[in-house]
Amino acid sequence: MNTTKFFKSIVLGLLIVGSVASCKEKVIETVETVKPATVEELGQMNRDFAKALVAKDATAAANLYTENASLLPPNEPIVTGRENIKNYWQGAIDAGLIAASVKTIDAGSDGDLGYEIGTFELKFQAEDGSIITDI
Repeated sequence: MNTTKFFKSIVLGLLIVGSVASCKEKVIETVETVKPATVEELGQMNRDFAKALVAKDATAAANLYTENASLLPPNEPIVTGRENIKNYWQGAIDAGLIAASVKTIDAGSDGDLGYEIGTFELKFQAEDGSIITDI
């Protein structure tokens, strides 16, 4: 996979992570009571995701997805299932990922469908030592 295509995949991957995370429900103390994750909770998930990537822990990053989640990288096949998503993010780590940040701006849900709007920044160190920033 060429570098440009990989970076485009990373961009979409982060957008999907936000979408998957926003659909995740938080169980409240009472039985059978659920509510959508708040913007603050999504923000924490994003920080946990970025921290996992920088720590080169693809397993921790993938664990923020549901077991049957799908990642939709552009111009590539759909990546389905947590194990395959873990392998995808391991590819980003292996490509030289050195820094990541993700920020939730807004989020909402209707029933079991949720969305997230946010920003991200990824930094990769190329083989020649140069830093590539993807925003």
